[in-house]
Amino acid sequence: MAHGAARHWPPLWLELILIAALAGGLSVAMNYVRPEPLPWVADFAAEARREALRKGLETIDVYGAISLRGRPGVIFVDARTSGEFALSRVAGAKNLPQEAIYGDLAEAAQAIGLGVEDRLVVYCGDILCDKSKELAEALRTAGFPYVTVVTDGFDGWVAAGGPTEGGI
Repeated sequence: MAHGAARHWPPLWLELILIAALAGGLSVAMNYVRPEPLPWVADFAAEARREALRKGLETIDVYGAISLRGRPGVIFVDARTSGEFALSRVAGAKNLPQEAIYGDLAEAAQAIGLGVEDRLVVYCGDILCDKSKELAEALRTAGFPYVTVVTDGFDGWVAAGGPTEGGI
C-alpha cells in the first residue's frame, strides 16, 4: 500500500445494518429448523382455551356468552375485585372475587344467590386474566358442576357490544 492511500471501510451504520440483517435472518432460519417453531403472532384466546381445557373447564367466547345472557338458570359471575365490579360489569352479573377461593367458597357463592343447578358463566378482566379460570376451577371443586369461562373477559364483552352496567 502506498503512503497516503488509506483502506476504505464502509460507514459504521452500514456495518450495523448488515449485522442486524444477518442476525434476523439467522433467527428466522433457526426458528424454522426447531422441532416446534415459535409462532410469529401469539393467539392468546387459543392459549386461554387450551389452558382451561387442561383444567377440565368449559370455555365460551364472548359472542356465545352474549347469547346466553338472560336465559333461565344462567348467572354471570365476575371474578374481578369488588372495586372493578363497581366501576362496570356485565349487566346483571354477580361479584364473586377470585380471592374468595381462599375462604369458604361454597358459603360465599350461596350468599350471592348461586345454586348448584345454575349455569355459571365466569369472566374476569381480559384475555390474559387468569382469575376466571382459577375461580371456575374452584367452583367446580366446591360442587358447582355447570361452570363456563368467558375467555375474552370483560374487555372482550365491551368490545363486542355486550350490555354493561355500573359506574361510580
